[in-house]
Amino acid sequence: MNKNHSITKVKQIIDRCDNLLVISHILPDGDNVGSVIAMMHLLRAKGKQVTAVINGTLPPYYAFLSGAESLIAPERLEEAAYDAVICLDMSDHGRGGELWQKIKGTPSLINIDHHISNDYFGDYNYVKAEASSTAEIVTSLFVAWHEPFTKEIAEALYTGMVTDSGSFTYPSTSPQTMTMAAVLLKQNPDLEAIRENVLENVSFKRKKVLAAVLNDAVLAENGILCYGAIDYEQVKALEAEGPDFENIIDHLIGVIGVKYAVFFRASEPGVVKVGFRARGGFDATIVAAEFGGGGHKAAAGCSVSGNLSQVKAAVLAAVRRYLGG
Repeated sequence: MNKNHSITKVKQIIDRCDNLLVISHILPDGDNVGSVIAMMHLLRAKGKQVTAVINGTLPPYYAFLSGAESLIAPERLEEAAYDAVICLDMSDHGRGGELWQKIKGTPSLINIDHHISNDYFGDYNYVKAEASSTAEIVTSLFVAWHEPFTKEIAEALYTGMVTDSGSFTYPSTSPQTMTMAAVLLKQNPDLEAIRENVLENVSFKRKKVLAAVLNDAVLAENGILCYGAIDYEQVKALEAEGPDFENIIDHLIGVIGVKYAVFFRASEPGVVKVGFRARGGFDATIVAAEFGGGGHKAAAGCSVSGNLSQVKAAVLAAVRRYLGG
């Protein structure tokens, strides 16, 4: 049974709403941020009242995007009623974190996403697991709806596509991906700004986090598994937060011969965030799902209660079973 609603139906629901909330998932990434900003710009251009929430610290390398300054943190969101909530790049309801407590009534939930693990939690769903990114999906929706693109919308969506497609190199990159990218390029997005901010510049703190993780990283299972971790004391000492951990795992999966990588971070007492990356025919969602997480084939994640050593032992045992199977 197809759990998706049609492109036309999603547009009809949005069109009849005057007051909308657009939200990111917790620990927002480039695809998430770019999609939220683009949707915010489009809806405001249509004369709608739009509140856009960034569900966590805005990574500084996306602050250059026009509209980033309009995004608000969940704690600044006042309790209010909305006609609809547009959830972008969220695989499940829980990825909205605690902001649900600020929403009065029962607004329509519109779920637009590309994760294969999406559980279709929305009242209206448009999920395309084959897409490289949610930004690709949002671009295709705007095209189908005959909505105008602006340079600021194009820059936000192109940034999202670049980050979640591995600069158009991940297996999820398709002819449709490139067709949508071409649509955005017609608006002359600032490619230099995107390259410098997203692909080149990182904070010194993030470099220190990377150094801490790589210093104790382990190569195992005859060289196909690489894993690393950062404990709570290290996180506190470095004063590291969400954006400082982004892409750290790419340095683990990027080792010659490695097909599967795991990154553990104990960023708060009693909870460990676990990231997975896979290539060479392996699927990152398999083990993530065992621990209540999800994602897509190349990248997945979960949160596990317990101390770092306990969580590492449990997760790595599951990883080894999977790799050995």
